[in-house]
Amino acid sequence: MTVDSRALDRLRPEGGARRADAVRPQDAEVFVPPRFWALLLVAVGAIIVQSTLLQPLSLRGAHVSLLTILLVWTGLRCGVTTAGLLGLLSGAIEDALGGGGVNVLATTVTGLCAGLLNVRFFADSLPVFVSAVGFATVLRGLVTYIVSELALGVRGSFHRASHELVWQCVLNCTAAALVLVIERIAGHVRK
Repeated sequence: MTVDSRALDRLRPEGGARRADAVRPQDAEVFVPPRFWALLLVAVGAIIVQSTLLQPLSLRGAHVSLLTILLVWTGLRCGVTTAGLLGLLSGAIEDALGGGGVNVLATTVTGLCAGLLNVRFFADSLPVFVSAVGFATVLRGLVTYIVSELALGVRGSFHRASHELVWQCVLNCTAAALVLVIERIAGHVRK
C-alpha cells in the first residue's frame, strides 16, 4: 500500500502547509553527562570546602557531607562506573588528607550503590534525590562504623556514631534539596 502526497497534504493542518517545529533543540531536556575530570575537580572542591569552611558548622556533632551529595548526583546521572570510580578517588583523597583508610571503602560503596539507581529512577526527581542522599548517608555511616569496629578495633562508638548519623542524614537531605532547587532555578534563569 502506497501513500500519495495528496493524502499526506490532507492530513497536515492549514491546507498542506508543513507544521513548524514545536520544540527547539535548546528546550529539549537531554542530559549530557559531565566529563569525569570535571566531576573529580568538583569532588576535590567539595572535600576542601567541607573540611575547611563547613568544619566549624555542626549540628549535634554532625557535619554536612557535600561529597555524599555529589556521589548520589553522579550516580543518578552517570551510572555505576562513574560514581564508583569517583567514590574511590575522592575517598582516597579524603584519606590522604586525614583518615584511617575508611573513606576509600565507604565512598566507593556509596558511589556504586547510588549508581545502581541510574536506570531505575528519574534523576531530577526531588523525592528520589533526597531519599537517595538519605540512604547513601546511612550506608556510608554504617560502612565507616563497621570498618572502624572490625578492622581498626575502635570499640564502643556505636551510640555516638548513630546519633551523629541521624543528624548528618538530616543535614545532607536538607542540603541536597537546596542544591537541587538551586540547580533548577539556575536552569530556568539560563533559558
